[in-house]
Amino acid sequence: MRDLLAHYPHQERYRDAGAVVDAADAPLSEPVTIVGRITAWRVDRPPRRRGMTIARATLLDRGGATVEVPFFNQPWRPKQTPKGSFVAVSGTLETFRRQLQVKNASLTRIEGEDDLAALERGRVTPTYPATEGLASQRIAAAVGAALEGLGPLPDYLPESLRRHRGLCGLDEAVRALHAPGSLAELPAARERLVYDELLCLQLGLQQRRHRLEADVVGLVQPPRDDGLAAALLERLPFAPTGAQRRATTELAADLGRATPMHRLLQGDVGSGKTVVAAWAMLTALDHGRQAVVMAPTEVLAEQHLRTFTDLLAPLGLNVLDGPRIALLTGSLPAAQRRRVLAELAVGDLDLVIGTHALLEERVDFADLGVIVVDEQHRFGVEHRTRLRDKRGDGQAPDVLVMTATPIPRSLALTFYGDLDVTVLDELPPGREPVTTTVIERDSHRRQRLYRFVAERVAAGARAYVVCPLIEDSTSLAEVASAVSTHRRLAEEVFPDLEVGLVHGRLSSEEKDEVMEGFRRGDVDVLVATTVIEVGVDVPEATVMIVEDADRFGISQLHQLRGRVGRGRGRSYCVLFSANPEESPRLEAVAATTDGFRLAEVDLELRGEGSLFDTRQSGLPDLRLARLVRDAALVGASRDDARALVEADPELSAHPALAEEVAWRYGEERLAALDSG
Repeated sequence: MRDLLAHYPHQERYRDAGAVVDAADAPLSEPVTIVGRITAWRVDRPPRRRGMTIARATLLDRGGATVEVPFFNQPWRPKQTPKGSFVAVSGTLETFRRQLQVKNASLTRIEGEDDLAALERGRVTPTYPATEGLASQRIAAAVGAALEGLGPLPDYLPESLRRHRGLCGLDEAVRALHAPGSLAELPAARERLVYDELLCLQLGLQQRRHRLEADVVGLVQPPRDDGLAAALLERLPFAPTGAQRRATTELAADLGRATPMHRLLQGDVGSGKTVVAAWAMLTALDHGRQAVVMAPTEVLAEQHLRTFTDLLAPLGLNVLDGPRIALLTGSLPAAQRRRVLAELAVGDLDLVIGTHALLEERVDFADLGVIVVDEQHRFGVEHRTRLRDKRGDGQAPDVLVMTATPIPRSLALTFYGDLDVTVLDELPPGREPVTTTVIERDSHRRQRLYRFVAERVAAGARAYVVCPLIEDSTSLAEVASAVSTHRRLAEEVFPDLEVGLVHGRLSSEEKDEVMEGFRRGDVDVLVATTVIEVGVDVPEATVMIVEDADRFGISQLHQLRGRVGRGRGRSYCVLFSANPEESPRLEAVAATTDGFRLAEVDLELRGEGSLFDTRQSGLPDLRLARLVRDAALVGASRDDARALVEADPELSAHPALAEEVAWRYGEERLAALDSG
């Protein structure tokens, strides 16, 4: 019974049959329902419309008016409801050749007074998601029987919370959603049930977070006015953005509390996440502790090492008494690896940047204070936990996880339920937005583009060309591959330039060699697959060409575009597509460089289900909630869930609500978050 009532109708497909009226009194061009008896049928076959049939019923309504009701390509209608049947016809009333006619009609046979009374009550008809053998009408009948047989549904939501949010009662909401008296009843019913869905999910996540942190003691390490962290901000060659200052304020509050920090720092490419992360790490150093950055790939780890080294150089990094930094990856030579491990264990190393190699048992820290995890979606909760447990004294370091993949705030609050969220939504001054153009794959403009690339290279710039495939495929014959594109560009298009090739089948050493050549300027044009999506920072790269761009998602295209525009001056992104007019994704990417807006478009186009399925297998489905449309309710439900769990972690004072949370989102389903 519960599952049946939770099988909600399609929210955009309620049919308003209109009031039951006599044809003589009915308004034209509006939905109406007319009751009467079929007096005749006629089936026409228009000579100029081969194969078409029009079954026309003549209806004599209760007021004595005659109405014609056409049904296109339904020649079986006369047999199903023969002459003499008493029926209700719902549709739009119009006049056609001086004859009243009901267009786009639905027809229901009326067997007695009960059917007529039900018709008067239920003019708004829901449409349910159905399967073969179980039609929407049968589901509607079952739901109707359930609602009729049940008494008032007990409300599990605390009355004070319901009043605070101005929500209707549960029984009222369920009945209105399944059997509304009018369309005007639907918004309030939907709002209540969406709120319930989001609140229960947030309560489950917050309860789980509370249990994970119940026995964990954090480190109190507030920022110091005279420390390295303060010196970093003072010696930056640019003024921090307002978003960066807000982020350090939020992190300062976390670092100063005994509860361990668990914060997500999300920002678009180039928004300055590295500065914020460096500030948090230096705050740990100001308290005599160590800090670590974990990245998903060696390329990204090495990129971070270069970036942090440049950023911290004014603080005397690796010089005399200045902070010391090192790299730890799986490919590090054995002697160098032993030295790094020894220096970490005794505290001679302050900062370490590495990959999954950091999680190995023989990696020990003298006093780990802050953990930074980059590209959070590549890691699971258990990775953060293993790194956190490296202290070994029961105290937990503060954890900051970063992602350059913009996520709508509403999704981040749901998707990262165990994390606080900080957003960097400003770009540093001087960064120009990348000019993005969508071009048909076989357009004559391609040759002009190649001439433009040659001119830019001659002026000292570099260019990327990204392909969906590594090698040609017989099943995807029209799709560009990196190997063939590299050969064509090197031999035919740019014979005087150095054209490099990098893809996932090359060894780490081969990839690093090509990438280093591109950084130095020995390689002018780099042909690649999406291996360059993250972790490549070459300020001289100002042109990004993506072949068969319609084979990439919005997030991927935005990440690829983020590889250019990292220096001063104008940069360009060209998206080639076989059918550019037919891709709303490419239109969206070309229309804005705002990654958060693009993430919302992506969420709207793909829906929450596909995002959860691909990123977080096992996370409960959202049946009614739509995270972009219901962003306000996402924030409200999270605030309410936090307040409830902080005051009463087990919801002992609200047993009905606790039971509802367990029924919807038990521990097993929420534990899927551990897989990342």
